[in-house]
Amino acid sequence: MGWKAYVKGRMDSDKGRMKIRLLDWGCAAEKCGRRQEKMKRIIKLREEQKKLMAENDSAAVAQMMENIDRQYEGDMEKLQGEILEIMEQKKQMDGLLQELTEEEQEYIQMRYEKGCGFDFIGMKLHMSRATLFRMQDRILEKLLQMEKDETM
Repeated sequence: MGWKAYVKGRMDSDKGRMKIRLLDWGCAAEKCGRRQEKMKRIIKLREEQKKLMAENDSAAVAQMMENIDRQYEGDMEKLQGEILEIMEQKKQMDGLLQELTEEEQEYIQMRYEKGCGFDFIGMKLHMSRATLFRMQDRILEKLLQMEKDETM
């Protein structure tokens, strides 16, 4: 079995899916920032398009520019929708994380938001790697249970 199949198999579990949600939570600001950069590029392109349209007043060019403008609008709406979805998922995860202990919240922030490794986190929290793995497992189980309780 290759490493891709191994990782895919691990992420098909409930805990694996929760880890993915935590990773998405941790990089939500970065994801939104990338989408905002795309939106800025679209705005610049629209401004350049308007300049070109002002220089050329043929009906065919005007129709083509109108079609392009509609595509820009669609792209902007899609990006805004993605940002709203990302922020909604982050808000849901923030609600779950509020229920964790302070130490568990610190671990989650260091691991999933800042991307720190187990050795660094262990040094900062004065815990062994084994303790951190047990803590992570306990946190994932807690989050899954809280999520399950919310849906009932």
